[in-house]
Amino acid sequence: MAEIKVTSMSNAVALTASDYLMIIQDGTNKKINITTFLKNLNSSDNIRINALQNAVDTTIMSKNDSSLLVLKGAIDRIGIGTNNPSSKLHIVGNLQIGSSSTDGITVQSSENLVYTSADQTNIVTKIISPLRELTQLDCNTGVNSLFSLSSGSNGQFKTIFVNTLDGGKTASISITGLGFTTITLNAIGKSTVLQYVSAISKWVVVGGNGAIYS
Repeated sequence: MAEIKVTSMSNAVALTASDYLMIIQDGTNKKINITTFLKNLNSSDNIRINALQNAVDTTIMSKNDSSLLVLKGAIDRIGIGTNNPSSKLHIVGNLQIGSSSTDGITVQSSENLVYTSADQTNIVTKIISPLRELTQLDCNTGVNSLFSLSSGSNGQFKTIFVNTLDGGKTASISITGLGFTTITLNAIGKSTVLQYVSAISKWVVVGGNGAIYS
């Protein structure tokens, strides 16, 4: 296997077409100039990285992210924003697909929000993620809970339901909806199903069970 060696070079602003890349293979000096190197890159030949399929990791860093792109050779995984990918492709951070409301994909996912007695004492408003398709609300004993839901993406659906709640208590959701700004769920099993319409920047009710809109 060839080794690449970089030796001392004279100070220069940039490489020129006549500069050489020096490669030492089996003790023999070999060289390729920049012109030929670029010509080869523009050819129809396949470009392969780690063609011998060694169990080596490859990392690309940026100014603010030491794990911008990580290829884990031993476990066949790719991490973006993480040095320890747990799936074939593991992204830590936001993912955008497409550039308009008609582009992109829908990812089904859920979250569980727990509202505690301490949250009630401190008048905390828990944030419901608009990126999750399903949100389950659990409220501690004797708690009236406060939640809020911000804007979504055009056409997306959102389901919110109450899993635990004492009788006489409520789960109140602040929202920008079509004809309402608050959703009240006052018993276990009560739910709302919403769809976001970007043309009016509002959530619209498309289903649910026993939710109160005001």
